[in-house]
Amino acid sequence: MVRNLSSIEIDNIKAKPGEKVFSFIEIGTTSVSTYSLPIAILNGIEDGKKLCLLGGTHGTEFASIEAVIRTIQTLDPKKMKGAVLAIPVVNGPQFEHRTAFLSPFDQLNQNRQFPGDPNGTLSKRTAHVVFSKIVSIADALCDCHGGDITEDLDCYVISRVGKDEELNKKALEMARCFPGKVIVAKGGGTPGTTGEAQSIYKIPCITPEAGTPYPVRERHIAFHYEGIMNLLKLMGIIEGKPEMYDAKINPEEYHAFTKHGGIWHTYVEIGQQVKKGQKLGDISDLFGNVLENYVAPNDGWVRFLRVWYSVNVGEPLVSVSYI
Repeated sequence: MVRNLSSIEIDNIKAKPGEKVFSFIEIGTTSVSTYSLPIAILNGIEDGKKLCLLGGTHGTEFASIEAVIRTIQTLDPKKMKGAVLAIPVVNGPQFEHRTAFLSPFDQLNQNRQFPGDPNGTLSKRTAHVVFSKIVSIADALCDCHGGDITEDLDCYVISRVGKDEELNKKALEMARCFPGKVIVAKGGGTPGTTGEAQSIYKIPCITPEAGTPYPVRERHIAFHYEGIMNLLKLMGIIEGKPEMYDAKINPEEYHAFTKHGGIWHTYVEIGQQVKKGQKLGDISDLFGNVLENYVAPNDGWVRFLRVWYSVNVGEPLVSVSYI
């Protein structure tokens, strides 16, 4: 048996073989506060791969946070090979202030700042610490997400696609660990997301998506948690055979965006199967006059739904995957 005789040390936080350590890494200061990054290091008793596991990169995507917390509470490093490096809440300011999409301190989207800047504002410094100190020593990255304050997302996974086909295949295999219906695997990816680690550090990256801030549904937490457990098995970090799912890759979809600001009335629920011609919702003005109607162009599954009552021109309303 190959034993792990090496401690893992990140920013003077040390986990010996078989240890689970919870601590904080200082990021930077505001005028009255110091912000820190919560980190859990779970160091197994045998050599193996390291998984970087993130939650709360958008701080109000609560199902992702709960799943990461459950994972680090459940795992026993004395029964692990390799390690798990987990951050339950990457975006502390947004989590604390419950703001939508952007940090209340620098008005930046945390998931557009990677790999970050050690001399930048708080979001850029956070991105730099996450990448340079944690992601850089991992063999794979799983960044769990969900719907922000105005959104509801059902269970799917974004699989990073870059120039390295071998890494693309590994990311797709990781995505199949999650019990979702759809995998989004399209070239390039949005600049500045955690998926940048695939090209920078040559490790496969995925982004599971599920949930809404309220209510925090158990089935969305379970999607993340069960997928993480399968991923740990796939990587050999914990024992067991992973359950792999045959999700549809890049299905055709309908995306509705409002042409008018007004009031959004939805007639479907997230995760619902809809029929061709079924009414999805409408936009009315402030006097109740209907301005736009939306119907399903095909049979499909509601993957994204706007849950905010008031909407502005150009905002997304609903997405239906044809599966």
